[in-house]
Amino acid sequence: MISHRRTHLFITLIAFFFFVPFLDAVELFDWDEINFAESAREMLLTGDYFRVQINFQPFWEKPPLFFWLQVVSMRAFGVNEFAARLPNAMCGIITLNVLYAIGRKVHSEKFGRLWTLIYLGSFLPHFYFKSGIIDPVFNLFIFCGIYFLFSALQLTRSRTRFWKFVIAGIFIGFGILTKGPVAYLVATLSLFIYTALRSFDLSAIGAMRRGERIRVLEFLGYTVAAGLISLLWFGAETAKNGVWFLKEFLLYQIGLFSQPVAGHGQPWFYHIVVLFFGVFPASILAFRGIRQVESDTQSQQDFKLWMLVFFAVVLTIFSISTTKIVHYSSLCYFSITYFAARFALQLIDGQSKWTWPVATVIGIVGAVMALLIAALPLALTNKELILPYVKDQLTLEVLKANVSWSGYEFLTGVFYLAAIVAVLILFSQQRFTAGVITLFISTAICLQLFMLTVAPRVAAYTQGANVRFYKSLQGEHCYVEVLGFKSYAHLFYLQKPPVTNLKSYDERWLLEGKIDKPAYFVGKIIHADEWRKYPQLRELKSENGFVYFKRDVPDSSTH
Repeated sequence: MISHRRTHLFITLIAFFFFVPFLDAVELFDWDEINFAESAREMLLTGDYFRVQINFQPFWEKPPLFFWLQVVSMRAFGVNEFAARLPNAMCGIITLNVLYAIGRKVHSEKFGRLWTLIYLGSFLPHFYFKSGIIDPVFNLFIFCGIYFLFSALQLTRSRTRFWKFVIAGIFIGFGILTKGPVAYLVATLSLFIYTALRSFDLSAIGAMRRGERIRVLEFLGYTVAAGLISLLWFGAETAKNGVWFLKEFLLYQIGLFSQPVAGHGQPWFYHIVVLFFGVFPASILAFRGIRQVESDTQSQQDFKLWMLVFFAVVLTIFSISTTKIVHYSSLCYFSITYFAARFALQLIDGQSKWTWPVATVIGIVGAVMALLIAALPLALTNKELILPYVKDQLTLEVLKANVSWSGYEFLTGVFYLAAIVAVLILFSQQRFTAGVITLFISTAICLQLFMLTVAPRVAAYTQGANVRFYKSLQGEHCYVEVLGFKSYAHLFYLQKPPVTNLKSYDERWLLEGKIDKPAYFVGKIIHADEWRKYPQLRELKSENGFVYFKRDVPDSSTH
């Protein structure tokens, strides 16, 4: 017990070191990060914590739980990037401890530590705990629900099983409050597909035990628990404001699957590519971890099947969905890192052999990642060499941004390339424990260095000019609107006050109407000529691919 507590403390300290410091090193990114932080800010400003808003209008795309977490953080640390991202950093600390606890219980102490290390040291799983998006919290709730469904089916005692189903439903209910009914869809599909597979007498799976059949009362307990938790907000919102908000929310969720919302249409294999490269290095090891080994207990075989089913359900749902965004498949990170941990443990325990195909893929993909990390700052510090080859006007203007580089940022990529070489040498020498630790710790360090040295400068190119412009207008009695593109940055970085004049939502009124205070406009340079046709707009400047206009309050004598 003392050893377990020490391990949890060690994991907490390591996770805190990697996830919490420097959360404000880079501004929030448009759209999602700023969108969610802005909703939380508006809750604070209006005192309305019940209805989610954006630009002080109802925002039906997401339930409020994650925004509540951001509100608590902002109350403690102010309205800033650190507070917006802190909930996910805390979620990262909890997630790694949960992985250790589950891994230790299902497999062994060593496995729990490996699973934690591998999740910490894979690209996207690590990166999202430094972000302000909803998915890390959403994923944790669903994964906990999945685990309790698994553990319930390991038992035969009705009362204990029943309450485990209820606990699973509670976690899924909180998932619904975080992002929507897809939480219930993913968990319930996984449950039924798992039990359906266990009903067959397959040699790799084993015959279904009587205790694994789902009883009607257990399923009702699970579903009712999920429903009651979700009704804490969905039901209360409907009772308070009617069905309009709920209707719009459900229509939006359906729209995500039926059409590419916000232009996020991608080919069906999009998430396969994202997971292969985004969850590196775990994604390479995971292929070998799927196979069964003689030492697997029945419980471990069952959990492995759960992770396979869970992975397949998530990947299938979001591959079918017409709207495809990188983090939609992030639930797969649990399965991928689990199978990677299986293979890592098999290597260390001598149950699997290190093969040249695995070494080759790790070497190639690792080298490509390292070279990209090194090439990006090198290209941007020597942009005069690439500007003649850039044909897109907007990209060309963005690259002209005056960003200060030290000249040493490329060393992060050099460090990672050296680490990949060291890992391959360690593996070739059969030093598997040292090789696994080096591979995943060096990845975590590389990401930390990248976020500190490269990411802030990349953000300075893509949105630095806009953020500076919005901040310069804080406190000024004015309107600010973006023209021809979607953004939430002007709301958050302007610190927009509550809307008192509903006419200000009308872009045409801001451009041509009798405004009562100055109006500022931001448009992309490629569309600038369209806005220059308005004689009442005065062009202030053009910077980094954007053009800035101001419209003064019209003289009353002209109306």
